[in-house]
Amino acid sequence: MSDSRRSNLMLALPAAAAVLMMGVSCYYQGIWSERWGEFPELQIYADQLPEVPMDVGEWHAIDAGKSDERTRTISGAVGELNRVYTNPAGKEVRVMIMCARFRDVFYHTPDRCYPAAGFEMLSEPQHEVIVLSNGKDAEFFTTTFRKSEVTGTHEERGYWSWTADGTWKAPSQEKIEFAGTRALYKIYVFGNMPPGERREEHEYVKDFIAQFMPAVTTALRPGFEKAERARNGELVEASSQDAPAEGDAEPEAESSEITVEELDVEPATEEEAEPAA
Repeated sequence: MSDSRRSNLMLALPAAAAVLMMGVSCYYQGIWSERWGEFPELQIYADQLPEVPMDVGEWHAIDAGKSDERTRTISGAVGELNRVYTNPAGKEVRVMIMCARFRDVFYHTPDRCYPAAGFEMLSEPQHEVIVLSNGKDAEFFTTTFRKSEVTGTHEERGYWSWTADGTWKAPSQEKIEFAGTRALYKIYVFGNMPPGERREEHEYVKDFIAQFMPAVTTALRPGFEKAERARNGELVEASSQDAPAEGDAEPEAESSEITVEELDVEPATEEEAEPAA
């Protein structure tokens, strides 16, 4: 090989290596950002939402309709549940559960959308762990929002969290905590706070969460299990060959009658068979 060709080759190798590295980087970045691929988990998660119970303990719900189209587009919601739960004391809690892709589900959060709707966020969201009625923990972000209107001041206490497998988390580094997760549920739980109400007087929201979250997780769990099978390619309908064809005779059941020969004993003689008088 001539010196000039060797020199050209030495110049080309770093460029080729750089192109290869860029290609590999783009490929994995595309996977990380979900730029391509199908996500059957999303529809599975959406189909499971109606299973969330309307009645939990002393709380009864009514449906509150759907979010507006703009909100659904921004949040990337594929499935959504909006309800208002009320207890006999007249306390109300608003619940929103939605499912979306990983890259969308963390963008539209109360600390962003409430200020955009004219609310003042009274403090930075705090991380709080709530002990549930089944003894398990659920993590939430929580803070209070205030809005001044002609009719007076309106305050709301909000809690929000995420899950991909039934364990509810509120991570500070969600891209690390949920790395590799393609679809998640997000839940908002909000309760009204009359102006001047002390913090301990709105503990009913936390009491509701403690009762509600185990019921939600139980209702959604079949979706988690089905989504896992979908990711593993196991959701395949049974082949018609596995079922007996129409008209095929059922196999005869083997007789359970045991013969004397099988017992390997001699039959009783006539004298032995007659009981003594």
